[in-house]
Amino acid sequence: MIFKKFFFTAFTLLIIMVQTLLAQEIALTSLREVEAEFNYPTDICGDDNGNIFILDAMNERVVFLRANGEVTDIKPQRETIYKAVGISMIDGDLWIADTPRSRLLKLNLNGRVSEIVRLDHQTEPVDLIGVGKNMVMTDRRNHTITVLDENQKEKYYWGRRGEGSGEFINPGFLALAPENRLIISDILNRRVVSLSQSGRYPQIIAKPGVQRGQIFRPKGLDLDSQNRIWVVDGYTGSLQAFSISGKFLGIATTAGKPIHLSAPMGVYIDKQDQIWVVESYSNKVSVWKAK
Repeated sequence: MIFKKFFFTAFTLLIIMVQTLLAQEIALTSLREVEAEFNYPTDICGDDNGNIFILDAMNERVVFLRANGEVTDIKPQRETIYKAVGISMIDGDLWIADTPRSRLLKLNLNGRVSEIVRLDHQTEPVDLIGVGKNMVMTDRRNHTITVLDENQKEKYYWGRRGEGSGEFINPGFLALAPENRLIISDILNRRVVSLSQSGRYPQIIAKPGVQRGQIFRPKGLDLDSQNRIWVVDGYTGSLQAFSISGKFLGIATTAGKPIHLSAPMGVYIDKQDQIWVVESYSNKVSVWKAK
């Protein structure tokens, strides 16, 4: 009798564990792959018209994937973007975080650089986003977040190197959540955090680790129409979803197995909730959608 009770209890626990694991999986369908002779591409963004822009800085270009499927190159005129990391569409303008040269570039579709913003403090910008009239960027050299005003002049910056609240070690990619909350990949602290634009009200979204619901090398991230935060892990190759309150929602799978991406970097989610992921080592961009 005791053995039967033990067996029944163990079996019940096993069923619960299996159900829990299945509940932590989000099935995605692979839609397409974009290959354009990339050389370690790093980031991606899009506009309201369905156009996609892929930063291929090692090749000194932005690959322009038009909504109609046409692929062309945008090569900056008389300026270099070699080893730049981030790209963003802000109020209809294409901006590049020119990381090694401490500046931001506004790039026209014809290749003309219409504006150069030189940054203070030897800043090395990794990513940038628009927040209202401001522009916010991460700085991997000083381990800070910098806020620029509508004229691209520095308003303030905050953060420092460290493991505490409001501290970073190599902050990377950015996304904007409801109420203008910043979602930040704190790469070498192995976590994803959420804070206000001024660095207040910190929240942990993903904690360090290599298990489901944990992160080891957080890279690109973005939010879908359900406000799920999708984050790629540059080390494990995983793609995982979290709520804006930090609840683990699931790991992306395909054909019943976790998706394994090749050194993923930038992530962009379009209006159709298609998830575009830059896979740097494979020199491609993969596109996914939840079933």
